[in-house]
Amino acid sequence: MISSEARRRMRSLPVALFAFAILLIEQGVPLHSPVLDAAVLLLGVVFLFSIILPDLKKYSLYNRMKEDKWISLFSLIFFLLMISCLILSLAGKMMEGKLPDIIKITSKVYVILVSLKVITSSLGKWFIDRMSPAAVLPATFIVVIVTGSFLLMLPAATTVQISPLNSVFTAASATCVTGLIVQNTGQDFSTFGQAIILFMIQVGGLGLMTFVAFFALFFGHSIGLKESFSLSRVMESEFVSDLKRVLGHIIVWTLSIEAAGAVMLYSIWRPMNQLQQSNVETIWDAVFHSVSAFCNAGFSLNADNLESFSSSSGTILVVGSLIVLGGLGFSVLAALSTSFVKKLRGARSGLLPIHVKLVLVTTFALILATIVFFLLFEWNNTLKEMSFGLKMSNAFLESVTPRTAGFNSVPTAELTPAVKWIFTVLMFIGASPGGTGGGIKTITFALLILGTISLFRHKPSVEVWKRRISFFDIKRALAVFLLSSMVFFTSVTLLLVSEKEVYCSDASLSTSDYLFEAMSAFGTVGLSTGVTGKLTPIGRIVIITTMFLGRIGPLTLAIAAGRPSPERYMYPETRVTIG
Repeated sequence: MISSEARRRMRSLPVALFAFAILLIEQGVPLHSPVLDAAVLLLGVVFLFSIILPDLKKYSLYNRMKEDKWISLFSLIFFLLMISCLILSLAGKMMEGKLPDIIKITSKVYVILVSLKVITSSLGKWFIDRMSPAAVLPATFIVVIVTGSFLLMLPAATTVQISPLNSVFTAASATCVTGLIVQNTGQDFSTFGQAIILFMIQVGGLGLMTFVAFFALFFGHSIGLKESFSLSRVMESEFVSDLKRVLGHIIVWTLSIEAAGAVMLYSIWRPMNQLQQSNVETIWDAVFHSVSAFCNAGFSLNADNLESFSSSSGTILVVGSLIVLGGLGFSVLAALSTSFVKKLRGARSGLLPIHVKLVLVTTFALILATIVFFLLFEWNNTLKEMSFGLKMSNAFLESVTPRTAGFNSVPTAELTPAVKWIFTVLMFIGASPGGTGGGIKTITFALLILGTISLFRHKPSVEVWKRRISFFDIKRALAVFLLSSMVFFTSVTLLLVSEKEVYCSDASLSTSDYLFEAMSAFGTVGLSTGVTGKLTPIGRIVIITTMFLGRIGPLTLAIAAGRPSPERYMYPETRVTIG
């Protein structure tokens, strides 16, 4: 038997989708007319009377408001505003044939909020009811890419004509937080189009189901045991009861760090104003680059990425720090903040979890080693004209950006072959589990190293900090490494076949550039030596697929593997020849 909540959801979903379609037509075409304004107002009234107001036979007003929380508050405001306007209209104090601006704005905001509640609750319920936790992640990413591609095709989203393939490429690059571009983000897309790209970056960095669950909880939609279990698997939460706490940490950390980054970038860029921008444009630039950096996306509104800011140590350090924080993972940030707060209160902070310690040690070891290598090989190359301080700051950014960020302050094509190879290895390693980046993850890399060390030390198990790593986790790390290597190998092979005529006729390109490009796509990095804009349609499809697999592949594999099932039997052990 269908519940009353399910009936309301089925009844309201078509209206919510129609409402979004009306708003997209108005903003994306763009087409502003009294008819559309009236349609949006009418939809608000429909929502108010047929969806939001309680069924008095089954619900009390108190229970309805308790269930819907914020939506009930917005509904009350909208209702009171409608009554006020009706009274003023009857009193003859409103202009005939025109809707006041306050009514237009309020009705649009109200329709967006209610539609968002209906769509997120319906979408989340549909995915979780019909898909396994391992299938939720790729399915939601496909939904975001398809929707984003359509939005970027709207006339108001671009300043130049964009092909469907380029629209899909841009949407996939943004959603997979890669940063490879075939269109100039700052010039070819309007502010509306840039906002769409930024939203896809944010959703791609955190995951669509994170947003669905957050908005569902925020708007008062209850999440049952099944939904909680599936979402906890997708977000790698250990306990179902931790779901709200995990969501809270993710959203609070994200908004706080991105806001702080935007404020710092604005305070640095506004006095410089080297791009001759208005105050509003500088604020938008700061917000865009802060979100892009924290989500490890690498999208920039500048044609040369951050090369024009190579002499601004403040910019370099802020962007580099945002990249590191986004790549560490939310569980690591939460553990560090908890430990810090305990120390401030004078309590014992306790030992950090092994996962957190392993992430921190691996991350900072990779950063330090890369800084040394970069300074060694680029001191008299791309860093030649810089002061010592600028060399160090640029080396810091270039040491963190290959592990999935994609920002560059020096020309990537001019790097020495040794540095390009080091970057290729770093792109394969990527960020940390639960972070906003891609790659096989730092934990996978660390476990492989620890497994090799234990083998040469003749240890029966992998040990670190007086703890034994589960053999099942070692097998998962090996599976991620092997399958990721296969994806990369296939991508490079297809690129070399599809782009043969291009690099054979262009002396500036070589096979190593396509190897770098494929790894950049798989690691969702976004660095390029100049190949991206010259890709053939088939080559762009290969890169789109590689970005998608690189973003969702390792995590999907980890979710699908789950936890080991108890062994009911054990075969006799045998040995095989190796080497």
